[in-house]
Amino acid sequence: MNRIPAVFANYFERWQISLPDGAVEKRLSDKIQSSGWTIHYQFGVNDRGEFLDFYASHRMTNDRHMRIYASGETEGLPALWDMLIYPVNATAAQKKQIEHEHNEHNKRVMDELKRKGFC
Repeated sequence: MNRIPAVFANYFERWQISLPDGAVEKRLSDKIQSSGWTIHYQFGVNDRGEFLDFYASHRMTNDRHMRIYASGETEGLPALWDMLIYPVNATAAQKKQIEHEHNEHNKRVMDELKRKGFC
């Protein structure tokens, strides 16, 4: 039994968002824009079975990047970091390192999102 549609709908239940009719059967890759959310999704298969990856963004919260397997199991995937946070007494060198790590992380995530066609 494919649990992807139910798990996706449960994740966005508060906003009454679900996958469009036929998306699972046709393995469509698309985008949903609803209730302030922009959600890109695509289907895939790996050694653990069929899955749906989605990247969801909303101006009022952090981005989410998730994988839902047909079994219903979910896996968090890397999402863009929006803020830089420095320790209270951070030195210039520490700030530079934090900025470097932030930029490198976001570059890796953006490369993956582009590969998936999400941006």
